[in-house]
Amino acid sequence: MISSSAPTIIGAMAARARRNIRAHFFAQHAVTAEEAVPYAPQRRIEQTQFERMLGAGIIHAAGKDRSWFDLAAWQKHQDRRRAILVPIVIAVCVLAAGLLTLLY
Repeated sequence: MISSSAPTIIGAMAARARRNIRAHFFAQHAVTAEEAVPYAPQRRIEQTQFERMLGAGIIHAAGKDRSWFDLAAWQKHQDRRRAILVPIVIAVCVLAAGLLTLLY
C-alpha cells in the first residue's frame, strides 16, 4: 500500500500560512482595532487561511481593507485545540504502550 504525503504537505503549508499571517500583524503591532493595518495575501493558501481566521474571530476587519489580530481569540482557539488533541495523544500513547507490553 502506498501512502500519500499530500495531507502532510497541505497541513504544513496551512500552518506556515497561518504563521506568516500572524507575523504580519505582530510585526506591525496590529493587535487592536485602532492599530489595524492592511493585509494582502501573497498566495492562495494564505487567502484561505486568512478567511478562516476571519471566520473564527481571530482576525477582525476594521474597515477600509484594514484588519487586526485578536490575541485573546487566538489564545482561546489554541486552548480549544489543545483540549482536543492532548487527550487523543495520551490515549494513543497508552494504547501503544499496552500493545508493546502485550507483544513483548
